[in-house]
Amino acid sequence: MPGACGTREGADDEREHRGGTREHTMNGTTDGGTREHPIGRSGRDLRERAAAVSAEILDRLADPAATMAATRIPAQAADDGVDEPIWAELTLGSGSPGLALAFAGAARDTTRQVPRAHAYLTAGTRAVSGRPGAAGGIFKGPGALAFAVLLAHRTTGGYVSALQRFDTYQRDLVRTVLPPVEDRPLPTIGHYEVVRGLTGVGRYLLARAESCEEPLTAVLDYLVRLSLGTVEHQGADVPRWWALDAPRVGSEAAFPGGHLNLGLSHGVAGPLALMALAWEQKVRVPGQQEAMEATAALLRTWAVTDEHGLFWPGYLSFAQWQRGPAAYDGSAKWPAWCYGTPGVSRALQLAGQALGRTDFTDLARASVDRLLVLPRSAWGIDDHALCHGWAGALHLLGRLDERWQDPRLAELRDDIAADLVAAFDPALPFGLRFTMTKVPFGSDVSGYLDGAAGVALALDSYAVDGTPADWDMPLLLA
Repeated sequence: MPGACGTREGADDEREHRGGTREHTMNGTTDGGTREHPIGRSGRDLRERAAAVSAEILDRLADPAATMAATRIPAQAADDGVDEPIWAELTLGSGSPGLALAFAGAARDTTRQVPRAHAYLTAGTRAVSGRPGAAGGIFKGPGALAFAVLLAHRTTGGYVSALQRFDTYQRDLVRTVLPPVEDRPLPTIGHYEVVRGLTGVGRYLLARAESCEEPLTAVLDYLVRLSLGTVEHQGADVPRWWALDAPRVGSEAAFPGGHLNLGLSHGVAGPLALMALAWEQKVRVPGQQEAMEATAALLRTWAVTDEHGLFWPGYLSFAQWQRGPAAYDGSAKWPAWCYGTPGVSRALQLAGQALGRTDFTDLARASVDRLLVLPRSAWGIDDHALCHGWAGALHLLGRLDERWQDPRLAELRDDIAADLVAAFDPALPFGLRFTMTKVPFGSDVSGYLDGAAGVALALDSYAVDGTPADWDMPLLLA
């Protein structure tokens, strides 16, 4: 999306850029040891404890000034041995909009949480007033604050004037930045992706369809046209989704011919989820069903297998595309919202439910079955966050299981929740640390996507066995 195509704000890219993949462990202790589980791993007691830990995390995030000051990479985890502040004001990752969204979206004790949300909305509003034209999708800039205001409005019924102003902002943004669909590869995935692009903006517009129908249908039409047909690139036919940039900062040399991104956060699964959610809401444009089927077929084609089962590559180089899925020899990425199972699984489930296509939901189910046979010690997750950590796995598996009601998934979620609860360390500023450098679980991160606020929401939804406030709308999960 022009005006929103700078450095990627997803924590997945920051993590790979800084430190690559690290050995799996799951603990939140200050000394690196494994904390003993103080409670049972299932049942009412665990949900009550999850609710208590969620509430404690939110209490620690209640003061904006203190939270901003404590959001940092400590010297012992920093690459240069010096404390590094990492508060990023106008972001959902580690800024006021994400904290406001968390307090507005918490299911419990709304009377207590709403004033806290308002304090962060006030901080975000002050920041955005100084740079009203800075676009960055829905995870950075005014778009991030727009989603926080939307959640606050849904929770309280207030913020009507502010929400109307953000409606106008998003309508004008689409009119300004909507690019043409040309017969050549895209310059960047930033045009269409969830984090920086039009898919994320489209999710806001869908939530406000009563006042934003025209720009919403324009976004859907754009995504439909990208979903259909191919373009020529270096003598080969590639999907219109093909982008000439690299999937993450610092990987340009490995992707001289660009890439096809298959993930939910930055790839084709995000538009599929939006088109499915719009279809369920009876917002439909010509070609939308065909576009959903074509995108799901692309994901079916590139569903590859290893000894444990089915998974998706995060992205494909031009050479990998030319060789085809049968020759793919890469390993599965860690289970995450951003890439692979269960994020892509959720997009396929939504599409299958929208169109009545059991083959789509069966494919999603097969990808999750792989996690049921793969030992969690081999998952490769080394973070607690929503984006690519245990909180994201907990919540995504819960969303998937709302329809399936699989006791094996319920047991798996109990185990993940028990580990998250056990990882809470009262000695830490936010109770948990997160992976932003080569040091696993080394950073004090407060935010929604990348930090403690997201863990609080995932545990909160686990505790109440649902997501009543739809705080996961920016993730395209609902």
